[in-house]
Amino acid sequence: MFLKNISKFISNYRYEQATVESITTVKAAFLDFFGVTYRGADEDASKIAFNTVEEIFSGNFNLNLKASVIGRNLKTNMLSAAFLNGVSAHVLELDDGHRGAQIHLGSVIFPTALAISESFDLSGKEFLEGVIVGYEVGILLGKIVNPNHRNRGFHTTGTIGAFVAGTVASKLLKLDEEQILNALGLCGTQSAGLLESDHGGSMGKSLHVGKAIYNGMLSAFLARNGFTGSGTIFEGKEGFLKTMVYGNDYNVEDFSFENVLKEIGKVRVRDIYFKKYPFCRHIHSSIDTALKLKASIGDEYDHIENIAVKTYDIAAEHDNFNPKNIEELRQSLPYAVAISLVVGEVTVDDINQLIEYGLLDNYSTVDKVNSIKNLASRMIILSDDKLNELYPDKRPSNVIIKLDKTFRNGVFQNITLLPKGDFENPFKLSELIDKFKANNPLYDIRNLTVIDSIEEYSMKYVVQKLNE
Repeated sequence: MFLKNISKFISNYRYEQATVESITTVKAAFLDFFGVTYRGADEDASKIAFNTVEEIFSGNFNLNLKASVIGRNLKTNMLSAAFLNGVSAHVLELDDGHRGAQIHLGSVIFPTALAISESFDLSGKEFLEGVIVGYEVGILLGKIVNPNHRNRGFHTTGTIGAFVAGTVASKLLKLDEEQILNALGLCGTQSAGLLESDHGGSMGKSLHVGKAIYNGMLSAFLARNGFTGSGTIFEGKEGFLKTMVYGNDYNVEDFSFENVLKEIGKVRVRDIYFKKYPFCRHIHSSIDTALKLKASIGDEYDHIENIAVKTYDIAAEHDNFNPKNIEELRQSLPYAVAISLVVGEVTVDDINQLIEYGLLDNYSTVDKVNSIKNLASRMIILSDDKLNELYPDKRPSNVIIKLDKTFRNGVFQNITLLPKGDFENPFKLSELIDKFKANNPLYDIRNLTVIDSIEEYSMKYVVQKLNE
């Protein structure tokens, strides 16, 4: 059984096996996660989730203190804390991910690992073990199912994310191989997440993360107590691959896992990407290209006659020219490019200010807002066959700008193959810290130094220090 081999890897993995590169990357990812989640706790979706959980549990947040809710200076039971931190981690569209696996990993892994590690007062080394196996298994499974899974309308962060959370929880709870197999089987039958939540401009996308965490942790605790799950839930005749990836094209007898299993434990955590802009990752190459062009055009954006964005299919599908809420805006390629050409690099605060000035309204008295709307209306989004052939190894975008006769009367264009933050085009640690400070200007970043030597501390102390 495929999952039996995965379970063996999870059970046997030890901190000492991790490379320095993997540990360094994971620490950077933890720092990035904490900053994004700390800020994300202020978003409407996070507030609604918080109030709803409080309502369901009768407001008993001060009873049976277990795990911390980031950004709220309180604790609650493990499941609720992890669920809420997961929603906050994903809501800003600033969490890390993996290009080939097409999944956001940190927003699932860290809430799970933090809740259990703090509750059971585990060591920093144990925490890192759980985090690393989560990245390894998540990348491995994501690469197996995609791009087919995503093309069938599933949000991998919600579906494979349940397996990832179950992996992390199983490792930290020290389940044996049989218990882990049962936990993963239970994760598979709870895997859910439809991309229509994304395209429909709803808060459902961040719910996928919270629920993946909740379901994965629940599965691990159930398996710990003897609850059984299907060991063939992934590759079976009516399992994950058949129903949610390949459909009638799948035949379990024809599908070989031999080469896949050779990669267990060899997946490079370093391949994850970090995000700079609060927009969907498929839009980032277009943003980077627009910013290159703005360096030449400057503030003369009102002289732009028209804009053509040539990109790959999935990115071109983000063609909402009339976003009505913040969720739709984060998925709008036309508005992301227009904002970049007018404002330049934007933070969450910049976006919120533009919305306050009427960006999503029918009418605004602010010139920059009207310029953004005008540029978006003069833009066409094109799926380019040659660029599409480069996906998913690359995420290319070619932006072409035509200027009017009163200003140069020329055509400016540029192309980005991989957006900033991918392994091949990485952030420096200082840039991640700058991102943290931009999103959390009042936070004392000196507290973050505890992450550098996390192996030396208990996780209760680490969380306490980060929340000071």
